[in-house]
Amino acid sequence: MNKAERREISIDANEFADWMRVVRHFFPDLSAWLNQMKDPRERNITYSEATLVFMCIMKNVGGIVTMRAMNETFATNEALINLSHLSGESVNEMPDWQTANNFLEHLTPDQLDHVRIEMINRLIRSKQFDNSRLLKCWRIILDGTGIAYFRERHCEHDLVRRTVNPETGKETLQYYHKVLEAKLVLSADLILSIGTEFIENESSDVSKQDCETRAAERLLKQIRVNFPRLPIVVQGDGLYATIPMMGLCKQLRMHYLFTMKDGCQPTLMEDFRDMVKADDFKDQYAVSYREETGIGRFVCHVEKYSEKPQVCNMFEFVRVDENDKQVCTTWITDLSITRKNLAELISAGRGRWFIENKGFNNQKTGIYKIEHLCSKNPTAMKNHYLITQIADILMQLYLAFDKKVFLLKKSIKGVARSIANSFTGRALTEEKYAEIMRRTTMRLNIPI
Repeated sequence: MNKAERREISIDANEFADWMRVVRHFFPDLSAWLNQMKDPRERNITYSEATLVFMCIMKNVGGIVTMRAMNETFATNEALINLSHLSGESVNEMPDWQTANNFLEHLTPDQLDHVRIEMINRLIRSKQFDNSRLLKCWRIILDGTGIAYFRERHCEHDLVRRTVNPETGKETLQYYHKVLEAKLVLSADLILSIGTEFIENESSDVSKQDCETRAAERLLKQIRVNFPRLPIVVQGDGLYATIPMMGLCKQLRMHYLFTMKDGCQPTLMEDFRDMVKADDFKDQYAVSYREETGIGRFVCHVEKYSEKPQVCNMFEFVRVDENDKQVCTTWITDLSITRKNLAELISAGRGRWFIENKGFNNQKTGIYKIEHLCSKNPTAMKNHYLITQIADILMQLYLAFDKKVFLLKKSIKGVARSIANSFTGRALTEEKYAEIMRRTTMRLNIPI
C-alpha cells in the first residue's frame, strides 16, 4: 500500500467508532455484565458501574498512564457523549479520577473477574477460534510478574525480598506485589487473560511467604471451577515441571506441557538422554518452527523407567541459533506424542516463550504500564490490574479484527493514540451509533 492509499483510508477514520464496533460485535452484553456488579458504597451513587469501569477501560485503551492525566484528557464534551454511548446510559458529567478510585477501593475484585469469565466464555462458544487448539485442547500459559515495588512496607500482604551488599554487608528490604497470570491462546497474536492469582502473604508475620507454585495451584483450581468442561493443556516453564504439579493437573482433568530445564527431574532427564542416544533410537525427524529448522525427538512413557507416578512423555527440539551454537530444548507432557503431531507440539512449546515475553512486555513497556500505581489501596490496585486485563482483551480483538488497523500497520502505541484522540475529539452521531449497534460479520486478519 502506497502513501496515497494510506491517506485515503485515514481521512474519514474514526478509531473509537471502529474499536466500539469490535467490542459490540463480540460482547453486546458487556454493559449489562458490568452493571450486574454491586457497588458497595453506602451513599447516593451518581454513576453506574458500567460508566466508571468503561472510563478506566478507555484510559488503558488510550494509552493514558495516570489517573490525573485521564481527568485532563477526557475533559471534553465529545468524550462525555462517547462514554454515554459506550455505557448505554446518559452521562451528564465525566467522573473524577478520585470517584473512580473510591469505587475501585470498595469493589470486590471477584466481580470484575466474573465479567472476564463471561467474556472468555463468549469467545470460546463462538467456535471462531477452534483451530487454535492443541490436539483439541485450549492452551493456557502460566507466567508470573511483579506489578508494584516499595522501599517501605506498603500493606500486610507485601512480599519481602532481602538483599545483602557483598561489600558492606548491609541488608536491604524490598517490598513488592506479584501476580500469576493465565493466558488463553486464541492465535499466534491473540493471547487473552483467562485468570489471575495475586501472589501475596496473608499477613506481615507469616513464617513462609506465598510463592508462584502455590499461586499456580490456587489459580488452576479456580480456572477449573470457572470453566468446568473446558479441555485444557497447561503450559509453563521448568518451575512447574514437578510431579506434584503434574498430579494436580491430572486431578483437575487438565493436560500439561512443561519446559524441562537443567536440574528439573534429573532422573527423568538422564533416562530420556540415554534413550535418544541409543543406537537403535528411531523417533527423530526434521522439524521447522518459524525461521528455525532442527531435529525433533520424542520418547513416550519415560516414567516406566524412572518409576514416576505421572505420565512423562518427553520430546526435544535441537536447533542452531544465530551464533552457530547448538541449542536443545526439552519438554514433558502427558499428551500422546506421535510422528504426526511432533511438529505441532514443538511449535506449541517454542511459542510459549514468545507469548510470555510479548504478553507481559506489552503490558509493562507498551501502552498499559502495569507497574505504575493508579492507587495505593490494595483492593483498588487489584481492580486496576483486572480492568487492564479486560481492556487488553478488547484491544487485542480490535487489532486482530479491524481491517483498517491491519492495512495501515500501525504500532499498538499509534493505535492507542488514535483511539484516544477520536474518543475525546469526535462525538459519535446517532446514525453512527445505530450503525455500530447493528449485527456485523468480522474476519480475523491474522492467522490462527
